[in-house]
Amino acid sequence: MSRMTWLSASGVRRTFASAAVVLAVAVGAGTLPLTVANAQDPAAVRAAQEIQAARDRANAAAQAMFDAESRLDTLEVEIVAAEKELAAVEAQANSMRSSLQQDAQRSFVNSGTSIPLLIDLDEANAGITADRQASVARGAASVELDDFDAVMKDVKAQRADLERQREATTQAREQFEDLKAAAEAEVVKLAEIEQQRLADVAVQRELERQRQAELARQAAAARQLAASNTAAAAPSGAAAAVAPSSSGSSSGSSSGSSNGSQAAASPAPAAAPAPAPVPASPPPSNAGSGIVCPVAGPRAFGDTWGAARSGGRSHEGVDMMSPGGTPLVAVESGSVQFKTTRLGGNSVWLNGNSGTRYFYAHLSAWEGSSRSVSQGEVIGYVGATGNTTANHLHFEVHPGGGRAVNPYPYVRAVC
Repeated sequence: MSRMTWLSASGVRRTFASAAVVLAVAVGAGTLPLTVANAQDPAAVRAAQEIQAARDRANAAAQAMFDAESRLDTLEVEIVAAEKELAAVEAQANSMRSSLQQDAQRSFVNSGTSIPLLIDLDEANAGITADRQASVARGAASVELDDFDAVMKDVKAQRADLERQREATTQAREQFEDLKAAAEAEVVKLAEIEQQRLADVAVQRELERQRQAELARQAAAARQLAASNTAAAAPSGAAAAVAPSSSGSSSGSSSGSSNGSQAAASPAPAAAPAPAPVPASPPPSNAGSGIVCPVAGPRAFGDTWGAARSGGRSHEGVDMMSPGGTPLVAVESGSVQFKTTRLGGNSVWLNGNSGTRYFYAHLSAWEGSSRSVSQGEVIGYVGATGNTTANHLHFEVHPGGGRAVNPYPYVRAVC
């Protein structure tokens, strides 16, 4: 797939390598001083709102692109499976055709009955008429022609289905390319707005104040939802506890006939609802605490955890779109190891001092070499190396160095 032309790497580095990196560290570490609500600068408020609106548009466009990518990958996996299934059915049809050819030859040699050899799968079904079927039947055919006819119908149907799947995949690929171009355009717009507005410290403070307020709102909503779920679950448990005593009281105060009618009228206990699926490795409740945003510049991202990927894989990270060459920083202090892989391209493993490991993929270049790093130190630059279709960072979080968890709550809290 084609790649979008982004801002030049050198231009992005000049623009963001100083101010954006400092801002990312200050905001993530909580050291950026915030003005109180009643001392807000109206101009700063408007500028911060403009930046946030641009980020929201970019995030929405990125999410739409990633969703389209997942649909495309799913279709491509289904095509591979359909091709294998069709090949198996065609092999079965070829085997049956060979047996029919041998039966026809025996019929000709033994009784003089002639039947044309079946040349290929497309001609096989149309080339056998009723009288020829009878001839083969009289010759004790090893393959029933009705079975062969059914297999050939299956071949035809699967070929048609595969063609429809290929057409759907072509349309999905075109849609993905359109959405990718739209997302990249939104990130470019975001970069321009941030370059104009973020130089003002008052805007930085106001943007952080708004971000903290939004995080507090989300946390309050999550607590309220949890409380509502707990309250909703309580009555069903109480009813289950009361049901036996209620039944006993009724039977003790009623006659035999009324007992029978009451027993018949008693509803059967409702089946317990199926439990909601629980992620194998949920992120901790304090996700994002003590780290900074890995992308020190304009970025757009969505929750792509578990999304379908090529080869039947599931996505185990978060994809963060950003112009090629945007600096990437260590989210916490630790040590970095650089490596190149087929899927991840130029990659970095950051072994955090907290015990958590972080994985960065698709870098255009590394900064320096494997070494000890401080939080906020530049370790590389956004790129499109490896198995990717656009400039972005693939970012993973492995608490305690174990299995990956959904990193979206982490980056949502600090980016």
